[in-house]
Amino acid sequence: MASPDLVSNAPQGWVGIAQARALPGLRLLALRGVPSPWSMAARAILELKRIPYAKVCVAPGDAPGALLDWTGQTSFPAAIYQDERPRTGWAEILLLAERLGPEPPLLPADPEERALVLGISHEICGEMGLAWCRRLLMLEARVKAAPDDLQIAAFLRKYGSGGEAFPAARARLVDVLRMLGNQLQRQRDAGRAFLVGGALSAADVYWATFSSMVALLPPEKLPLPDLLRAAFSLEDPEVAQALHPALIRHRDWIYERYLRTPVDL
Repeated sequence: MASPDLVSNAPQGWVGIAQARALPGLRLLALRGVPSPWSMAARAILELKRIPYAKVCVAPGDAPGALLDWTGQTSFPAAIYQDERPRTGWAEILLLAERLGPEPPLLPADPEERALVLGISHEICGEMGLAWCRRLLMLEARVKAAPDDLQIAAFLRKYGSGGEAFPAARARLVDVLRMLGNQLQRQRDAGRAFLVGGALSAADVYWATFSSMVALLPPEKLPLPDLLRAAFSLEDPEVAQALHPALIRHRDWIYERYLRTPVDL
């Protein structure tokens, strides 16, 4: 686990949507019990910046459609600060966190480095980025196993337009991993420890938290039931070849120095 001075103490308990709507301050709606990288990253950023927040999940007593009614959409995570509009995209949540907790800054002041951090972060978090494409590959296996499953069809509509998206997803995933490996090597050659510039940035945090989509953290750092661990494990030789071992070492170093382990889901 990171040093205590680098990690904030987020509230220990979870609350449902109905209770959370009456709370002041920042509330973060997140998926509970599964290694969703978008939720893991949002929580890691808030804790790293020591921003107090309430952890919110859909509770058994919440009304049907409570998430949609509060946030105007049905995805996780969603950050709601006071009576401001909900932030539901990874970049929106990051910018809100930068405003509420300026230290440590995760977006560089230098405009070129800032643009590079945001670009790399998009390649990890955004549409047809690392996690998006990994989700498509997970859906590909499920479509083959149960082509008539309506729930799978609904997920497929959300993440892709059909079977033609699967080959593109694999190619994009490989490209993103190679880009990250090349960027890390350029930084190493320049004597720098981080993905961009000379300090921790959002790119490092996103890579660390999203890396489990292609290489799960070990059980002692990410406790998961066996069935869930098997579902998230990736066995794809082409993807494995594109994942440079230095990226995993970088992920482990970021967790050891800055982020909380074992990861609380």
